[in-house]
Amino acid sequence: MFGGPVDLNCTTSCTNYTGLNWEVSLEAKIQEGNGWISLAMKNVEEWKAQPLCWVKYEDSLLLSTRAVLYVYEFSTPTIQLASEIQQGHSENIVCNIPRLKVRDSTSPHRNISLSRGPDVLSSNNNKSSLEYSFVADLQKDDRTEIICEAYVQVGSEVLRKQTRRVLNVVASPFNVSVSANRERYKTNENIKVTCNATGKPFPEFSWHLPSTEGVEFSDNNRTIEISSAQSSHNGTYLCLANNIYGKKSARVDIVFEESTRSWIAAVVVVTLLAVLITAGVVLYRCQK
Repeated sequence: MFGGPVDLNCTTSCTNYTGLNWEVSLEAKIQEGNGWISLAMKNVEEWKAQPLCWVKYEDSLLLSTRAVLYVYEFSTPTIQLASEIQQGHSENIVCNIPRLKVRDSTSPHRNISLSRGPDVLSSNNNKSSLEYSFVADLQKDDRTEIICEAYVQVGSEVLRKQTRRVLNVVASPFNVSVSANRERYKTNENIKVTCNATGKPFPEFSWHLPSTEGVEFSDNNRTIEISSAQSSHNGTYLCLANNIYGKKSARVDIVFEESTRSWIAAVVVVTLLAVLITAGVVLYRCQK
């Protein structure tokens, strides 16, 4: 790796050599023993470094070989992604290798891919970046892991690096609904109304009611209950779900019905009045 250390070792199997050495343009530490000589370079900052090892024999024969160093620079890929992604909005993910070079080539054989779990979203050969567009879905995408993975060939080796990010999908309230244990009621009956919604962050709930008399709120305002409903509780029950990304409402109409006994009593009273009036008229005429 560019700027990193390299250790090389040169050996000979012949015993009649008179000299064994390295020629290198970089600062290095050399150690030698019987039939071998090593070269240790702390910082390789030369793209085309090719240290030369030579051996000289008693008959003045000189043999040499060069070590081809595949000096490379390969940074960990990055993911460019918004910290919050809103549901239903089109978003872009950019996967990029900031620095990549092998020896004197700025375009080495490479591959970069973007995946979500086991699914490959996009892949690109011989390019250092790719872009992927998608429409975020809270239930499908939130808290899923995105992986940007890069491969580069250095000599006969393939190097691999990756980075990971977790999607943070947010959403205004949706799937808002209101349910009631009854939509028609009589005096003194129990009424229970519940508001349901999905969103991130989870919505807060508020109500617009025909009357707040005798109304009890529970479950963080999701549920209201009236233990002894009166005619004043007749009307529309509107639930408003909201968070920092928006609001949405749902409603239910609950209708008051007078009890059958009330109607019977009213009919009896009217009938009695009619009888009394008729009797009075007849009596009056008879007296004449």
